[in-house]
Amino acid sequence: MAQSKKKAEKKEPKDEILKAALKLFTQKGYFNTSVADIRREADVSTGTIYHYFKNKEAIADALYQDIIASLNDSLKEIKNRTKNSFERLRAIVELFFALTEDASEVMGFIVLAHHQEFLPSEKPLSMSPPFLLLTEIMQEGIRSGELRRMDPVVANACFYGTLSRMIQLRLEDALEKPLDWYLLDTWTAIWKALSP
Repeated sequence: MAQSKKKAEKKEPKDEILKAALKLFTQKGYFNTSVADIRREADVSTGTIYHYFKNKEAIADALYQDIIASLNDSLKEIKNRTKNSFERLRAIVELFFALTEDASEVMGFIVLAHHQEFLPSEKPLSMSPPFLLLTEIMQEGIRSGELRRMDPVVANACFYGTLSRMIQLRLEDALEKPLDWYLLDTWTAIWKALSP
C-alpha cells in the first residue's frame, strides 16, 4: 500500500520541466530564462531536460501546444453544451476569467507572451484552433441573427479585445478585486457591442 502511494506521488520529469518553464517564461520572459534556470526550477538534471526536449524553443513549443490544445478542448465543450451565442460567449468569458484566477501563469503565457518572437514558425495566436473556433462561434451567431451583422473579425475584436484587456489588468495587479467582481460589467459591455 505504501509503495503504490509513493508511485502515485511520483512526479513526471517532463511535466515538471514544462511547469517550471511556464513559471519562468511568465515571470522572467522567454529570452531571460535559460535552460539552466528551468533545470533548477524543475529540480532535474540537464540530461533529463535534453532527454525530453531538443532545446529551450522545443520546451516553449510543447508548452504552447499543450495550452492551446487544452483551451481548444474547453471551447469545444462549451460550444457543445450551450444552445446559443449568448450562453456560449458568456461561458467563454467565465472560463477565461476563472483561468486567470486559478492558472494565472497559463493565462499570462497566452495573453502577454509574444509567441512568434520565440516560436517563429508558429501561426499568430489569432489563427490557433481555439481562436478560430471563437471566430466560428461568432460567424454562427451573426448568421443566425443572434449577433449584430458585422465582419466576424470585428466581432472577435470586440469580444476578445475587451476580455484580454481585463485579463491583462488582472495579471498586472492593476485591478483591486478578482475578475469575478468585474464579470457582470465586462459581459454587459461585450454583449452590448455584439447584440443586434
